Amino acid sequence: MEEQEMQLKEHVRRSLPELAQHKADMQNWEEQSQGAVYTVEYACSAIRSMTYSREYFKSIEGLLRQTISTKEQMGSAPGRSTLAPQAPCPSSSS
Repeated sequence: MEEQEMQLKEHVRRSLPELAQHKADMQNWEEQSQGAVYTVEYACSAIRSMTYSREYFKSIEGLLRQTISTKEQMGSAPGRSTLAPQAPCPSSSS
């Protein structure tokens, strides 16, 4: 029985450093994986936000079109001069 116990101890002594390194590698990969998952979730959240903002941009576009149309209508209204009003000339006194 002592021979088997000695072999077992020797096996553990030889295997332990490699197992410890594997454990450290696995912990490192787990941390990297968690970081990648966070990055993907953040990107998905940003894309969802962009999708929701589409309605706001459509609203802004509509308001801009209305403003341009109103400005064009005001510029072409009868009796409106397209020239800027001129200030009266000062009278010259001698």
